[in-house]
Amino acid sequence: MNHNEQIHHVTDLVELAGRMRASTVVVAGGDRPDDLRLVESARDHGIIDRIILIGHREGIASAVDQVGIDIASKDIISAEGYEAVADATVDVLQSGGIDILLKGNMSTPILNKRMLSLAQRPTASLVTVFDAAPFAAGRIMLMTDAGFTTVCTPERMIGMVHNSVAVAQVVLGIKKPRVAILSANEKPIPSLPSTQIGLELAQRDWPDAFVCGPLSFDLATDPGSVAVKGLPDLPNAETVAGHADILVCPGIDSANILYKTLTALNKYGQASLAGITMGFSVPYIIISRADTMETRLVSIALCSIYAQRTRNTS
Repeated sequence: MNHNEQIHHVTDLVELAGRMRASTVVVAGGDRPDDLRLVESARDHGIIDRIILIGHREGIASAVDQVGIDIASKDIISAEGYEAVADATVDVLQSGGIDILLKGNMSTPILNKRMLSLAQRPTASLVTVFDAAPFAAGRIMLMTDAGFTTVCTPERMIGMVHNSVAVAQVVLGIKKPRVAILSANEKPIPSLPSTQIGLELAQRDWPDAFVCGPLSFDLATDPGSVAVKGLPDLPNAETVAGHADILVCPGIDSANILYKTLTALNKYGQASLAGITMGFSVPYIIISRADTMETRLVSIALCSIYAQRTRNTS
């Protein structure tokens, strides 16, 4: 397995995952036809080989018939109601042999609460891998956290950095990623707490990453803006400014706005993106209703690559 294989575009992850060992996926709330079409597509691409569906048995049977998907009877687990589905999902994950969790027709807060019993990192966070033609000349990047971490304290943001760095290293082969802690200004301002947090994080010792902050979006991603505005007087600015691999947003508001911007660009063929929720015993996919089928499929590929490359190291 070549961890240094170059990934130039997010969609390359599908082909790479298809060449690796296939994964087993559990769908919590597996009675939606769209989710079954998604996992069947992933199986067709060689990304997954076993699909376990948990939820209302009659609803699952109806969806399976509607899609025409082949699921072994032992891989359909009956559970009535969100609480029961969440409990059954955690039980299956604890039994081992599972590579990916996909949230299907299921309450996200209920599932997330039960998943805390499987936490393996101090912070759980959503990491998005993306490329977008208007940003950073279209090179592949990561951002966090558009959908999981609501309160971005310094401690939570430290965890978000660690989670993002792990994805960059394991999936993209970036040995020491360049991390930008985003804000609206490059100088600490008392009235703008994100600037102070950005500097605090940049001043920490990071043996596996170059961290710089606070940085505006343009100074993090655009060498031209750096040339015009000059390097800010910040730790690691000469390494990170204009060349960030990872964008850490100061809150879920800004991260979600950036994510939805990428989603809009994706619909016009100007961006591709995939998500992985980090922090638990298996990679976890929480799909937005606005995500395209491409984004959903690449997210499974992303999680499969991460799962297979960490299978014997966790």
